[in-house]
Amino acid sequence: MSARKEKDDLVETGRAIWLAGLGALAEMEQGRQRLFDDLVERGRRVERQQLKAIDRGVARASEAAEKLSHEVRGRFQDGVGGVLHRANLPSRDDLKALAARLDRLSERVDALRGS
Repeated sequence: MSARKEKDDLVETGRAIWLAGLGALAEMEQGRQRLFDDLVERGRRVERQQLKAIDRGVARASEAAEKLSHEVRGRFQDGVGGVLHRANLPSRDDLKALAARLDRLSERVDALRGS
């Protein structure tokens, strides 16, 4: 083999190695982009799951707060009602009943005045 042929073969081999390196770099870059895209999609799925879990937690907390609010309100009204009863004071219902009776009495008085 001639020196010129050996030199050309060596240059061609070097160029092939260079091109193989560029190809490997391009493949790695493409793989990195695919990996990045996969990680983004996985992150989106995890985020959706977490948001659903948060929504469920908020709904449960809201239900518990509403239940507690009704319970506290009921106990407070029972407590106030008991205090009013022990103090021999009329309750809201007693006052409403009294107002209704006064309305009926006023109607009767007005009717008697008119006749």
